[in-house]
Amino acid sequence: MGTPTTGSAGATPAWIPPTDVERALFEAKSRGDWDGYLRVLLGADTLGYALREKVDSKKRVTDWLPHRAPDGKEYFAVFTRGELLPRRPHVVACPLPLPLPAEEWWGGDHNGLLVNPGTPTEACFPDARRLRRKWKAVKKDVPQRGHDDDALITKYTGPLHGPLAHGLACGTHLAVHRQVFWNDIGDVCVDYLDDAEVLRDSWGTTDRAGWQAQLSYLLQGRNSPPEPEFALTVRRELAVSHPGAHTDPQVWQGVAVDALSARGAGEPEIREVVAVIGQIVRYEARFRADGILPPDGFVTSALGYDYGRAVNYARWGLGARFAEQAEVAEVTVRAGELCRRTYTSWQEFSAGYMLGRVLRFDEESFGHMYSSALTPHRILMTDPASPWLNLPF
Repeated sequence: MGTPTTGSAGATPAWIPPTDVERALFEAKSRGDWDGYLRVLLGADTLGYALREKVDSKKRVTDWLPHRAPDGKEYFAVFTRGELLPRRPHVVACPLPLPLPAEEWWGGDHNGLLVNPGTPTEACFPDARRLRRKWKAVKKDVPQRGHDDDALITKYTGPLHGPLAHGLACGTHLAVHRQVFWNDIGDVCVDYLDDAEVLRDSWGTTDRAGWQAQLSYLLQGRNSPPEPEFALTVRRELAVSHPGAHTDPQVWQGVAVDALSARGAGEPEIREVVAVIGQIVRYEARFRADGILPPDGFVTSALGYDYGRAVNYARWGLGARFAEQAEVAEVTVRAGELCRRTYTSWQEFSAGYMLGRVLRFDEESFGHMYSSALTPHRILMTDPASPWLNLPF
């Protein structure tokens, strides 16, 4: 595999491995197990840095910023997610999968590969270019997570307690499904290119003004259609004024129709709300069967879908360079506060988030838009490392 040099970086008593990846790299390095180090590295996400101006002007990144090693030579520098550098102006983190393809070496003066420079997991592979084919063969035997292999990933050096951690925990459905840190407001959410692509293709957001506008809609609960929340508000009030009556869909629909008629709503709006109530009843029956709701439970509000997405939308905006970290942290805390005002528990919040999601996109197919929220829900309700089991709502 080639034996790397390890540089001068060493562990200090205060060092905390940011994630399980860095812990595994350090343990392999400490015992001199470079084959094991390589297997961990090839199974991890790796990123490199380039000038934003050049990334924005090209379809393919090739001008990676080099790193000068102690031997005075310049190397390709790759970073695992937990060891990404602090945010820097004009420099962005982009995917740099290993082993590097042959074209990345062409025309460059890089002598080899430097992993996580300046950290206890640092390793230098001067012969990485020559061993590219061997590394490629090794990678075939290394398990790789698939697109839908949901995973709860914690950054141990990130927020674990307090209002910021709580707000981030309100965005965990998507964080688990997209296999990113649930508790990080770092340089990027996924990487610069992916964050910008998600905002552009899924949200139509291409600049800061658009990011601010859409974020405002989310925090106001105005991104989702109004009919579901109106219907849920009617039932919530009915449960207080006439306990037990809220469990009868016909009574619920009748009260909703009367309320709409009293404010002069037209037939199309009335039909829409009546239809939504029918959808909610059917989804809640499935929620109870799947353990999202208790046997006698019902969803109190669907606003959690907008609030939970606001956390992720803010983080994507950070990665795409439409916002700064302090601003995103403030938004995240605010989203958490809104969730607390609306719900009383993580389970109640999760049911509200999921109902908002499926009413918007699933069309009672119980397909991907349902399963991609159900699996994260189950992970977050059962995994001992879940913030939902370690943070009070």
